[in-house]
Amino acid sequence: SLKFPAPGSCNWPRFTSVMLCETCCVEAGGSAEVGIDERASPMDIIESHPGNYVYDVKLRCKPEQLDEAFDRANPEMVIVGNTSATVVSDWNEANPPSRQIGMYDRIVKVDGELLQGWWQRILCSSTSGAGGKDIMKKLGTKVASGVSVTMQRPQERTITVERTARLGMNLNYRKGTLAKPWISTIEDGTCLIHQWNQSNPSHSVTVNDRVISVNGSALSAVDTVEKLRTATGTLTIKFVHFE
Repeated sequence: SLKFPAPGSCNWPRFTSVMLCETCCVEAGGSAEVGIDERASPMDIIESHPGNYVYDVKLRCKPEQLDEAFDRANPEMVIVGNTSATVVSDWNEANPPSRQIGMYDRIVKVDGELLQGWWQRILCSSTSGAGGKDIMKKLGTKVASGVSVTMQRPQERTITVERTARLGMNLNYRKGTLAKPWISTIEDGTCLIHQWNQSNPSHSVTVNDRVISVNGSALSAVDTVEKLRTATGTLTIKFVHFE
């Protein structure tokens, strides 16, 4: 039987970029290859990845209330950034746990339309297509009268590494928001994150994943980055991972 996971605890936004390595990180062309059948439909792709949970909600609110609920600092996607926002809390109070909106859940469809940029990046490692700004614009034109939105829940992944070298990942975050920093690039070579991914391909972390805790501490974005910069010894890092 299918077990549903419980949910986790417009001007273009500015964000801060922090590089956790000593040299410039190479640009990443997209997330790691996931071994999918290119003949499958985009929705089949979304639903078939292990650990994915896709569900539909109906949102209705004033367009200006969307920014309270959703975080679009990462131009690649729109995620839930505040579960206490009115449009989210109203939905959650009226629906069972299996259909409640969770922190970091990602929008993949609006009004029945699969977001082009999302599945193109998976199939083709393409960076073209709909981004966060376009998604919010589409939501804003429809949400006042009610709009169907398909959400996808990320997976949680935890890695443990010894701080014997630099981490080699570039983190971005937007000041003043609840959402944690996301990975914008990962450096190749001897850096710890790259080495972890090479040794653990089924449990790798990739571009766009978010750091949600370090050594068991869930901190603000600024403090998370500082903890990663200065911590020594054993590092246990928990991410939310987007397929």
